[in-house]
Amino acid sequence: MKLNEIAERLGLELRGDGGIEISGPAPLEAAASGTIVFVAGPKYAAALEATRAAAAIVTPELAARARCAVLLSADPAFDFARLLEVFHPPYRPAPGIDPSARIDAGARLGVNASVGAFCVIGAGVTIGCNAVIHPHVTIYPDASIGDDFICHSGAAIREAVTIGHRVTILNGAVIGADGFGFIQQGERLVKVPQVGTVIIEDDVEIGANTAIDRATMGATVIRRGVKLDNLVHIGHNCEVGEYSRFAAQAGLAGSTRIGKWCQFGGQTGCADHATIGDRVMVVAQSGIPHDVPADSIIGGTPAMDIRAWRRLAAIQPRLPEMVRRIRALEARLGIGPAAKDG
Repeated sequence: MKLNEIAERLGLELRGDGGIEISGPAPLEAAASGTIVFVAGPKYAAALEATRAAAAIVTPELAARARCAVLLSADPAFDFARLLEVFHPPYRPAPGIDPSARIDAGARLGVNASVGAFCVIGAGVTIGCNAVIHPHVTIYPDASIGDDFICHSGAAIREAVTIGHRVTILNGAVIGADGFGFIQQGERLVKVPQVGTVIIEDDVEIGANTAIDRATMGATVIRRGVKLDNLVHIGHNCEVGEYSRFAAQAGLAGSTRIGKWCQFGGQTGCADHATIGDRVMVVAQSGIPHDVPADSIIGGTPAMDIRAWRRLAAIQPRLPEMVRRIRALEARLGIGPAAKDG
C-alpha cells in the first residue's frame, strides 16, 4: 500500500513522499526498508533518527527528528494499532452454517451469521447480526446475545446468560458456570444451587480459558468496555465496572465490587465482598483483603499504598543482615534473647 493511501485511510497528515510503497508495519527496533513504524515519545527520538523504515507515525513535536516520511498523529500508538488492522484484518469465515453444527429449531440467529463445525446452540437462544461462532462452541438454552458477536473455539456459554453487542470471547472461556458455594452440614458439604445468571454489557473482551461464574441469585455483571486477559476468574455475584482491565491469572472472590477504569496486574486476588473504588491500580501478585478507596495505587500482600509497599520491598532483602546486626548488638549490651539464654 502506498503511504498516501495509508494517510487517507487513517486520516493523518502526510509529510514526505506519499508515493512510497509500504510493505507493512514493523517494530521500531527491527524496522527494515519499506516498513512503517511509530514513535510515541521523545525517549525514542534517537532510534527514530537511525531507523531504516520508510515512514513513521509520530507526534508533530518529533516530526523534525525523522529521516523518513512521516504521518502526524496526536496518539501514534493508537493510530499504529489501527494500521495493524489495515494490513492484518481479523480472520472472519464466510457467512453460513456448517452442516455438522446442531442448532435447535427454537434458536434465532441474525443475518450474516457464521457458525462453525460441531457447534451446539440450544433452544431459545437469540443471537444478533454478524455473529462469528467458531468450531466447537456450545451455547446453552435461553442465552441472549447481541450484534457483532465473536466466539472462538471451545468456549461455553451457559443457560440464560445475557451478552451485549460487540463482545469477543476467546478460546476455552466459560461464561455462567456455577459459582463456588457450599454449606458444611456435619461431615459433608452441601452444594448451594446457583440460580442466578451472568450479564455482559457491550464492547467486552474475555480472554482464553477465563471463567465468569453465574450468581447464586441475581447476576454477576461485567460492565461495558471491560477487558479480561487469559486465565482470569470472576466469582459469583461480582460486578466489574466499566472499562476495567485484568491481566492474566487475576481473580475475584464472590460478591466483589470493582469500580470504573481499574487496572489489576497479573496474579492479583481480591477477597470476597470487598469494594474497590474507581481508577484503582493494583500491582501484580498483590492480595486485597479489604475495601480500597478510589484513585488508590496499591501493591503487596496484604495490599497497601504503593509508597509503603515500595519501601517494604526495598527493605526486605536487607532483613537477614539487619537481624544479624541487631543480635550482635544485643549480645554486646547484654540484652535480648541471646543474653537471657546465656
